[in-house]
Amino acid sequence: MRIATAADGPAIEALMRAAGEVLFHGIAIKPGKPTALARVGKTLVLAMPGNPTSCLSNAYLLLVPMLRKIARLSPQMPRSISLPLASRIVSSAGRHQFYTVRLENGAAFPAFKGSGDITSLSQADGYIEIPADQSVVEESTLVDVTLF
Repeated sequence: MRIATAADGPAIEALMRAAGEVLFHGIAIKPGKPTALARVGKTLVLAMPGNPTSCLSNAYLLLVPMLRKIARLSPQMPRSISLPLASRIVSSAGRHQFYTVRLENGAAFPAFKGSGDITSLSQADGYIEIPADQSVVEESTLVDVTLF
């Protein structure tokens, strides 16, 4: 058995196309861009990114809502809290970013290091969303933290 990696993206997409219909491949979020969804017969196939932070953010954004809908459960309402940001964050322009944060002393501290860095998750209490059209979130800005 072999586990696919990000380098296998084109091959996975080709396999998905050969087996069925690719509904999308690649989404404008960070982390998690290489996500794909296909329909093979009546079965949905979700190809998740390999990096831990990417996979978790896409599980929250896509997988959990999809599974709840399939199971005919009501949408999950995540818990969130508004706190000031402890330090400035620079984000990639053009991609909606899910940025992990840890909560300490009544503030949200940036915890994101990279989508492949597991400590981005282990030291985080939740995440903030930075819209694609925003490249900077200044220190002291009140942010909505979605709790894990």
